Amino acid sequence: MPATLPKRTELPKEQTWNVEALFASEAEWKAAYEAALAANKELEPFAGKLAQSGKTLLDALETRERLNLGANKVFMYASLQQSTDGGNANYTSMFSQARGLLAKLAAAAAYLEPEILAIPAERLEALIREEPGLETYRHYFDSLQLKKPHVRSAEVEEVMAQASDSLSGHSASASAATNADMTFRSVEFGGESLPVSHSSIGELLVHPEAAVRKAAWESYADGHLAFKNTLASTLQGSIKAYVFGTRARGYKSSLERSLMVGRTASNIPRSVFDNLLSIFAANLPTWHRFWQIRKRAKGGTLPNHDVPLYDAPAPLVQSPKISFREAAETICRGMEPLGQEYVEPMRRGLLEERWVDWGQNAGKRAGAYSSGLKGTFPYIFMSWSDDLFSMSTLAHEIGHSMHSYFSRNTQPAVYANYSLFVAEVASNFNQAMVRAMLLREAPTPEYKLAVLEEAFSNFHRYLFVMPTLARFEKELYERIEAGGAISAPFLNERLAELFTEGYGGAVEIDRERLGSGWMNFSHLYQPFYVYQYATGIAAANALAKDVLEQGEGAARRYLDFLKAGDAVYPLDALKIAGIDMTRPEPVERGFAVLKSMVDELEALVDRSAQG
Repeated sequence: MPATLPKRTELPKEQTWNVEALFASEAEWKAAYEAALAANKELEPFAGKLAQSGKTLLDALETRERLNLGANKVFMYASLQQSTDGGNANYTSMFSQARGLLAKLAAAAAYLEPEILAIPAERLEALIREEPGLETYRHYFDSLQLKKPHVRSAEVEEVMAQASDSLSGHSASASAATNADMTFRSVEFGGESLPVSHSSIGELLVHPEAAVRKAAWESYADGHLAFKNTLASTLQGSIKAYVFGTRARGYKSSLERSLMVGRTASNIPRSVFDNLLSIFAANLPTWHRFWQIRKRAKGGTLPNHDVPLYDAPAPLVQSPKISFREAAETICRGMEPLGQEYVEPMRRGLLEERWVDWGQNAGKRAGAYSSGLKGTFPYIFMSWSDDLFSMSTLAHEIGHSMHSYFSRNTQPAVYANYSLFVAEVASNFNQAMVRAMLLREAPTPEYKLAVLEEAFSNFHRYLFVMPTLARFEKELYERIEAGGAISAPFLNERLAELFTEGYGGAVEIDRERLGSGWMNFSHLYQPFYVYQYATGIAAANALAKDVLEQGEGAARRYLDFLKAGDAVYPLDALKIAGIDMTRPEPVERGFAVLKSMVDELEALVDRSAQG
């Protein structure tokens, strides 16, 4: 790791994503912003006239889609730039402008759905017969019916859309505090000063020296704790804003609203959420056993800094070194059971078209994500370290991006996206496929243990941390809905309690720093997102097992699932691939995979202890 991180402008081009494919310059972005702002008026002529003819309704819907794509392209460029250089005031300003643009477009289009819902069913059918192009929108019209009891008048919808920018600003405030203002103590080791940052913390937490891991974890936690009251306020504001929308639309609870609608019309039954939490609770003994094995392997101590909530547990063996290019080629080999239809565009994106921003630089935010729109590259954000953990992250994010690639290239704009509920299936599927190949090919027990450590980092995040956060989040919403409040001391203490329960007495707890972990998850600004990581990894591992055991037929079903986008409800999309998430069985299969890996870990640890 370098003593200081380079500036964004100092990174080699091949380590950065191809934002020039969106806009060649900021001047071009500004022109697009102005054009998108002016284009909102194109929706005005359709107001009050949607039921007049099929052509009018189709033109209105297609105009909205075109304006959405234009405005979201403007937003995406600003968002990508801010992610990679959070200290750049110009990018912060561009991001704020772009968010306001989306709010203005939402206000301009606010009349559309109330007006469509006011069209009698018989008249809507007549419009579809009159204009065959409307047949494409049949599932969209059906999904609108889920919202019908909760859609307000056009006037109220417009006011709520106009207020959306103000109500959605809490996450941006948290991001500014976290990514622009927050600072961390460097770690002094071996005569060097190792910088702690959002992009370097992952590498420091797997450092072979315990003193470095401890100092880095404490520095990172203390940097967040310095902002605990600010971030508690922004999180409370975000929850209150969502609760306001929940009540304004007449939902019984924020959880019900999220399950029904989410980012798209999800139509998820409450039982899916409840199944997850109950199965997680029943399987806590497996996690307790896992922590005890790790404690034994580490000589009888397991300090809190070696099990960070936001990253992988400190590995029992060091990961083999692997470069970005080597990792990309390995991932492509692991995905070969899906055929060239999948592998060829993925290899092109990883190695030729610069879908991935992977270099480390000062001002780069934490985490990893996949982004993009219909007609753009499915971009990937991450910070690379030469190890299996970074390869796992890349496999995860390219799984998202390939899902986007297939859905956007297969579906019309109205269905080109997909629900958050299915998003984490595609990402975890890739990790499971690549991991299975590496375990088959492991040349030594040490290499096999390193691969298992990558697997445990994945399962730790998605079947331990995320279900615990789901319990935490549910309590926060219920507390606000009951008229209560949340504060930094409450958040820290309650999260520490939940994770202490999960560790089963094996981990030495640093209570305040452990409790500060809620500040590491921007996911909490997306209501009831975190539980979907757990359902996603469970479904993904079941599907990977099916593809590896059943071959071409299962692979074809999986590709059909990726191509479905929003053309069907998410549970129905998974049924295309052969998974029924309304039943407990897929989640139970996920925990069965975890248990089998814990068995294998114990055997390897015992064999090592015996010499």
